[in-house]
Amino acid sequence: MKVAIVGAAGVRTPQLVEALWARAEELVVTELALLDIDDRRLDLMENVIRELPGIESGCTKLTCTTDPRDALRGSDFVIFTIRVGNINSRVIDEQIPLKYGVIGQETTGPGGFSMAMRTIPVMLEYVELIKEVAPRAWILNLTNPVGMITQAITETGFTRIVGICDSPTALFRDIADAVRIPREELWFEYFGINHLGWIRRILHQRQDITQDVLNNDMVLLRHGSVMLDPDFIRALGMIPNEYLMFYYEPRGIVEQLRKNRITRGGIIEGLNRKLFAELEKVAESREEWASLKVYQQYARAREDSYMKVETADLEHGTLINTLWERSTGSPGRVEREPEGYAGIALSVMESLTGRKPKVIVVNAINEGAVDCLESQDIVELPCYVDSNGVHPIAVARVPEASRGLLQAVKSYERLTIQASITRAYATALQALVAHPLVRDVKTAGAILDEYAGSYGWQLQ
Repeated sequence: MKVAIVGAAGVRTPQLVEALWARAEELVVTELALLDIDDRRLDLMENVIRELPGIESGCTKLTCTTDPRDALRGSDFVIFTIRVGNINSRVIDEQIPLKYGVIGQETTGPGGFSMAMRTIPVMLEYVELIKEVAPRAWILNLTNPVGMITQAITETGFTRIVGICDSPTALFRDIADAVRIPREELWFEYFGINHLGWIRRILHQRQDITQDVLNNDMVLLRHGSVMLDPDFIRALGMIPNEYLMFYYEPRGIVEQLRKNRITRGGIIEGLNRKLFAELEKVAESREEWASLKVYQQYARAREDSYMKVETADLEHGTLINTLWERSTGSPGRVEREPEGYAGIALSVMESLTGRKPKVIVVNAINEGAVDCLESQDIVELPCYVDSNGVHPIAVARVPEASRGLLQAVKSYERLTIQASITRAYATALQALVAHPLVRDVKTAGAILDEYAGSYGWQLQ
């Protein structure tokens, strides 16, 4: 079996490769092709990968290339983790809306819109190539905004695709850890679309423990912070994905971002710059595991920075260096089951090949599972995944408290997909106006015009 990773110079690649290597023999992975358009960064990331424990053993062939046709030809699985415009475009995406008092996070609001406008056309070109050189391949999409990218592809008629995000499973894991019950003993009834979902019910040994979880303020913390008022969560009667804070408390988050004078994209840009500068330094050295140690330090710093800029006061001038230095001496690899994006991707592959069918929260075609959305919409739900494909598990009627927001954001997504393909100014404007975080024609127009000017979009 051949697996290709597109965007392999990105920072997720070592984790993906490590996860795949852990199951290479079991999955019968004979070739792993790493593809990226940035050959130097690909070389640096290959240095990290070559230092992963056990990577030189086994029968899997590891290749690196900048040629899409070579990388994709004959692939059984293609993992997408690309970023069109690189990380500096994310900074632009997030900073422009803030001028107008609007959140511009990578996947949420105008930031997600801009990223989709750049990324969807590129992804569709890759899909056409896959149809030609690897027609039986499954696409595992990790490229943000995951839900919109996945839906844009399925709307072309290509349905062998699964969208992957680790946010729901991370929420499940954190709750399980907080209540001190093994994750595998709990059932989470979760519904929504990417970065817009809720846990409605939690079962343990056939007992509904949802209210016990809702009554425990400590269990409702996310990443050690109070991201949403526990009393509000209790009134809602559901546990929101952390990204719902952008919708429930937008003014406070805009104020916090303006106060910190940096967005999440700015933090990642600084950390990435540090990572690749350090990798360049050690590239010619003979120090054992030097590249891997640098990458481990980066991964620790990035994890420590998650959701901090939106929720806490930060020392802007020294932030990147502080995060980097604080992560010095990060622990080496600990033997465990692969987690996060890599773990989910591995589980999906195992399930689709028929080796380990299971229920996994992924982004897939609705097929009526969420009653208030269209049948062909991409939703984020627990799905039974096996060699026959991905089968969403239907949820009971969506509560009124979620229904309107869910429908509004999905309408925005449909319009954004249309605008990314037609390049019609009117459709792009309608998409931004439809988003609950914008809702103002003049503001939407100003944001759209700045994006178009920054990226040179030729909108009709």
